[in-house]
Amino acid sequence: MAVYLMRFSYTPETSSTLMQNPEDRRDAARAYVEQVGGSLHGLWYGFGEYDGYAIIEAPDNVSMAGAVLAIAASGASPRSRQQC
Repeated sequence: MAVYLMRFSYTPETSSTLMQNPEDRRDAARAYVEQVGGSLHGLWYGFGEYDGYAIIEAPDNVSMAGAVLAIAASGASPRSRQQC
């Protein structure tokens, strides 16, 4: 399986919501990744251009893209930028 580095940034609205009501997003992200046969190796928050990073193992590019689109479409964690 391929290993992917996902970088993401939250919208200002999402950042504000998370500051008011912090929650660990790893379990939600892990569930989406596992649905496509992958695994989440880690999710970290950072400072700078991106708000966070995740290391994900997935069967292929199509599976990875599906997981990322599902996460973004869920509305659980809207982002202004998202790259794989």
